Amino acid sequence: MIITHRNFLLQSSHREHARVHVNPVGELEFDIIESQQHHNTDFEHLVFKRSATGTVVAGIDKNNQTHWQYTLSNTDADELNTLVKQANEDFEQLMRDL
Repeated sequence: MIITHRNFLLQSSHREHARVHVNPVGELEFDIIESQQHHNTDFEHLVFKRSATGTVVAGIDKNNQTHWQYTLSNTDADELNTLVKQANEDFEQLMRDL
């Protein structure tokens, strides 16, 4: 199983950068480069809320159970959502093959 990495630009006034790691075992790591914030979330606690100005990606940090959210462009959020879905499918296929 391969962890997929992507870099995204947050849609905020600070224009911060996010480095995202999608792990097929059902985890997403979301790192904000400039502020050195790190969030680790299970896929089941990940939510995408789309609007005309962007998509809010929200989750619950599995280490300290705090809620977090950031806004991505709709295009970037669609890509991230696709990566999460693909990782889920890859993991399910692996489990069926075992």
